Amino acid sequence: MKKLAVILLLLTHITVAAQVKTNSQDSLAADKIVKQLIGFYNNDEFSAIHKMLSDEFRQSTSESNTITFYRANLKSPLGKINNYHYAGAGKRGILFMVDFERSKLSLEIMLNTSNQISGILWLPFENKKLIPGPRDPKSIQTNNPRKTSLQIKIDAVAMNYLKDPNNSSLSIGIVDKDKTELFFYGETKKGTHELPTSSSLYEIASISKTFTAILLARAVNEGKIKLNDDIRKYLPGDFNQLQFKGSPIKIINLSNHTSGLPSLPDDFDKQQGFDPANPYLNYPKEGIYAFLRKFKPDTIPGSVSVYSNLGFAVLGTILENVYQMPLEQLLQKNITGPLKMLNTHYEVAAPQDKFMVTGYSDETGKAVSYWNLENFKAAGGLKSTVSDMLLYLKANINEINADYSLSHQPTDHQEDFKRGLAWMIQPLDNDTVVWHNGGTAGFRSYCGFIPGKKAGVIVLSNSSASVDEAGLELLRDIIYSAVPQK
Repeated sequence: MKKLAVILLLLTHITVAAQVKTNSQDSLAADKIVKQLIGFYNNDEFSAIHKMLSDEFRQSTSESNTITFYRANLKSPLGKINNYHYAGAGKRGILFMVDFERSKLSLEIMLNTSNQISGILWLPFENKKLIPGPRDPKSIQTNNPRKTSLQIKIDAVAMNYLKDPNNSSLSIGIVDKDKTELFFYGETKKGTHELPTSSSLYEIASISKTFTAILLARAVNEGKIKLNDDIRKYLPGDFNQLQFKGSPIKIINLSNHTSGLPSLPDDFDKQQGFDPANPYLNYPKEGIYAFLRKFKPDTIPGSVSVYSNLGFAVLGTILENVYQMPLEQLLQKNITGPLKMLNTHYEVAAPQDKFMVTGYSDETGKAVSYWNLENFKAAGGLKSTVSDMLLYLKANINEINADYSLSHQPTDHQEDFKRGLAWMIQPLDNDTVVWHNGGTAGFRSYCGFIPGKKAGVIVLSNSSASVDEAGLELLRDIIYSAVPQK
């Protein structure tokens, strides 16, 4: 079973509408509403779900947007809902755990005084997993010398993650001002006892979006593109309907997920040769253009935040059109070449392919297929090593040129976070963290840094279990680590 298989690489949600009630006595009402919603969902009555929304919520998301979300982003990849259960009060509303045929999600639902849905969040299911047979820490190999207080803290985080035998390895890079360290844990392939190295390749998934964003920033700084340009200026053919009430989708909307485009085209799983184990492989570039020709935005671009892999696929094609150059060449010319990231590519060819680690499902512990993102590669197609990503992390921390600086500037403000060009910007204790994560069927990744402290961390895993919590904890460890022990 794949966790969130096609929905995301990684973040996805429906933006919450305002003014909700969250008192505990509303749990029974919420349960009744969720039961009704699930009935409509399982019977493909997605228009009926839209009618359950409050007037205010319907103003921010149209019926067609609701239908596309539930049909293409939930039903298609995850299947029907088998079960659900109440899980208590969430941050904004009532929380439920929902079991789909092929995954699990958390559902946080908010109701107004008329018991209409005022806000709804579908989020990755985070569970304190019960591990019936945890791995003996002594059996987990590592290069960590465990001498300094920071090394000991890093070890504790890594061991906690790898105690689950379904998780196979971690590669961790740390930046603390001018100091860098690399730590390796576990096995590149189960049963081989091969510790990861600086050459081990992982799918970094949606962290790829930050590379695309820096390429966009370069185009802006070179005067090739303006962030407020209408995207139709850079698309081949007629896209007259690609606007809402005279407001077009702009380049900036693609880069910060406010374009109004869905996460994926509604025919994503209908393309010839669709393979759930490698879902992006056979969706053609012309398919993206064909979807855009028939797509009609139903909200003003820039007004609603919906995480969109499609939006970044479009951005990637625009960059290729502007420069008349494949994305791989743009990447090598402007980022990986200057940074000497010799092992970061969309496609890994021989002899480098021997360094690809095996990816595993954290739910079954079984090996899963690699993902080839093809025409969605701008959204999540890169493979990289922790040593290469450490070079990338340092370049972002130090903002080595105007392209990196521009990508970190806030362009969208939500309730709990801001977005730059792709990058998430959020408070962390008394600091600000700039970060992105990624996930495919068998890999998870996290890249985050605190500009004011010149501190950062990269975490790569060949398991589908999230490493976000580990990444944040490691950032705190860097900031608050004690003086090295004698």
